[in-house]
Amino acid sequence: MRLLNLLNKTIQYCFYLLFFLVPLALVGDTSELFEFNKLWATFILTIIIGTAWFTKMVVKRQFYLQKTPLDIPIALFVGSQIISTIFSLDMHVSLWGYYSRFNGGLLSILSFVFLYYAFVSNFRDFGKEEEKESLLNTRNIALFIAAIVIFFAGNFVASFFRTTSAENFFPLQTLVSAITVFASFIVFLKVSPNDFIKKVLYFGLSSAALIVLWGLPSHFGYDPTCLLFRGTFDVSCWTADFQPKVRIFSTLGQPAWYGAYLVVIIPLLMAIFINFVHNGLSVEKPKNFLKNYNLVFAALLFTFIGLCYVSILWTIARGSVLAAWIVFALFLIYYFYFYIKPKFNLKRPSLDFKIFASLIILFYAITFFNGQPFSFLDIFTLRGINEKYQNLVKANPAQVKEVSKAPTAPAQPLGGTESGEIRLYVWKGGVDIWKNYPIFGSGVETYAFAYYKFRPIEHNKTSEWNFLYNKAHNEYINFLATTGTIGIVTYFLMIGAFLFISIRFVFKNTKKLGRQALLFAAIIASYISILITNFFGFSVVMINIFFYLLPAVFLIHAGLLKGENYSFIFSKEKREVLTMSNLQKMLAILIVIGGAYLIFVLLRFWQADRYYYLGYNFDRGGNYQEAYPFLQKAVELRPSEPTFRDELSLNNAIVASAILYQNSQNPNQADVNVAKQLLDNSIAQSDRIQKENPNNVVFAKTRVRVFYSLSQVDASYLPKALDAIKRAKELAPTDADISYNLGVLLGQNGQLLEAIKELKQTTKLKPDYQGGNAYYAMGLFYHELALKNGQVVDTEYEKKAIETMEYIIKIFGPNQAAQEALDTWQK
Repeated sequence: MRLLNLLNKTIQYCFYLLFFLVPLALVGDTSELFEFNKLWATFILTIIIGTAWFTKMVVKRQFYLQKTPLDIPIALFVGSQIISTIFSLDMHVSLWGYYSRFNGGLLSILSFVFLYYAFVSNFRDFGKEEEKESLLNTRNIALFIAAIVIFFAGNFVASFFRTTSAENFFPLQTLVSAITVFASFIVFLKVSPNDFIKKVLYFGLSSAALIVLWGLPSHFGYDPTCLLFRGTFDVSCWTADFQPKVRIFSTLGQPAWYGAYLVVIIPLLMAIFINFVHNGLSVEKPKNFLKNYNLVFAALLFTFIGLCYVSILWTIARGSVLAAWIVFALFLIYYFYFYIKPKFNLKRPSLDFKIFASLIILFYAITFFNGQPFSFLDIFTLRGINEKYQNLVKANPAQVKEVSKAPTAPAQPLGGTESGEIRLYVWKGGVDIWKNYPIFGSGVETYAFAYYKFRPIEHNKTSEWNFLYNKAHNEYINFLATTGTIGIVTYFLMIGAFLFISIRFVFKNTKKLGRQALLFAAIIASYISILITNFFGFSVVMINIFFYLLPAVFLIHAGLLKGENYSFIFSKEKREVLTMSNLQKMLAILIVIGGAYLIFVLLRFWQADRYYYLGYNFDRGGNYQEAYPFLQKAVELRPSEPTFRDELSLNNAIVASAILYQNSQNPNQADVNVAKQLLDNSIAQSDRIQKENPNNVVFAKTRVRVFYSLSQVDASYLPKALDAIKRAKELAPTDADISYNLGVLLGQNGQLLEAIKELKQTTKLKPDYQGGNAYYAMGLFYHELALKNGQVVDTEYEKKAIETMEYIIKIFGPNQAAQEALDTWQK
């Protein structure tokens, strides 16, 4: 039946696109360039797959879901996530995920699980295409290179269509880039294998090739992303803290995410490389190397493996580098034990031994000449040996004595606190969250809000003291904190079940499978790499796709899925029929309409985010009136998103305050009416947000700014600002910013003793807060307490005021404001 064939092709090609398109997805005018767009692409592909699959069920008059060995662990895990969402600190965030990232919310988890079951339930219907004579010939190699050229040439053309407004529903640059990616995909498809599983892996590796080639130039100061979005082939589009010349990240968004992605890819490449070398040397042996396409392709794979490893080292992501070393070791140990040891002969080394040695030499040579991120291992690199040699050459007693007198600063990467130290504080906070929400956690993806409440005071001593941590930077602590004991246990159960099944299968069947077992071992190694990198960070969209679908690939390729389904038949008539009843047609149409509507909702949300992004940037630049229409449009398109309403609330408050201030100089009733409308809307939005999201500390901080802005033109709003910041203090008791601002607001409200008490608390939380600002405010309030009718009547408070200002100068160095206060008071 043609319709069934069309539906099968739709599902099949969407899975290819999932592995090919998602890691490449990035858009320059959304609030988050990388993860947001990758997840939206995943959602859309999931909806298309779901629509096609459900329509298939209607056509075949049967509901079916493939049974797999992981069903019980997955069901328990999904159940824990649903319950955690129901009892969450913020159900909206738990459902969608933390804004801009979204990955990790319940909807994303359900999507990944759905993709797993769609993958295993439909693969039998795809069949095999006609056998191709050989993929490795001049024509196919030329087409493969052409696909790469199309990708880069198309994106170069797209760079001339830079987006200047959010008015276009689909920006021209994004459209050109999308067409380019699909054109490249079609050419890659022409030279793809005939088997579904092989095709999935092929498209994953083809995408990785594009990503590596995209990322490598940025290390030398030439980033294709800047060319695409800014029209300049350099790294000027990135901030000083986000420099690819220091740590590359390609299209993945952050160095650690890019490193984790590449570590998944490399074991698969190694397995394919080993098999191609064997095919090249044992099957065909032409005298001309260039005519032996297996060897040519193996050489290209060898180069690709090297480039992937270089890219991992250039991320300087220690978790990724460590994961790479561990999975390399595991895979090569397996390779040695099963394929080299049985026929090991040092005098006449086997081909496998030569391959094994070449891979070890490759990894060590790259590490030796490039260097690695662990300073204590530098002695094994060229850089470390050179430094050791230089120290030995220069060393003499006089110089040693001279150097020993010089003070040394603590080693802090890029001028900040060592990341490992910061992680320990973040992990400690995560464990404290779990202690307070031990069963189902604080709620899926609510780490950002829960962490504020249990944030260790020691975190204030780091260079990232005012950063918002929406993840624990450890996937397991993140699950422990946000989904509790039930969540983490079911998560580990799901992981353990797959590892047990897969490792047992490989060890029992290596001899039977022959060289095919290498690919199974590579899949396990790739999966283990995810577990390692997740310990030092957290999973992102593409890593989650690998996490859920690599087990599916393994189970299918290993033949571990029997033809057993969870199913029921809609009709007792023969299932395979050539015509559809009217009821079937109606159901199929409704499913397609439902899928189209869901995609429309996602695209509308995406468009709203583009408006929000523009409005947000205008707000941060102080252009509040220019920001207003964009934020208003974002809220109109997506009124249920509190992040949009939160920003609009603040914008309205600031614009209303500005209008009222100007009106006090030049009265105008029309302006007053506009300001009142904005003011009322600001308060209404803020009240609604507080009611719907009472535990969101980010929104609580915005509410403080809303009422503080209004209090600048109407002092009656100051008590509300004070109430708002007290609520924020409850949500974030160790936040030095909140403590300081609470102290200042108390002082402005005339509660001087309470203000001083709170400012003392600020200095305990962070003694060096803003270079002594807390002490300065404290000194002013002491002085104010000492005065009555402009005269000093309490010498004790005056003495404390002077001592406080002198302390600022003594500890923090020259301070003009403190010195001026001292000069004025001492007169």
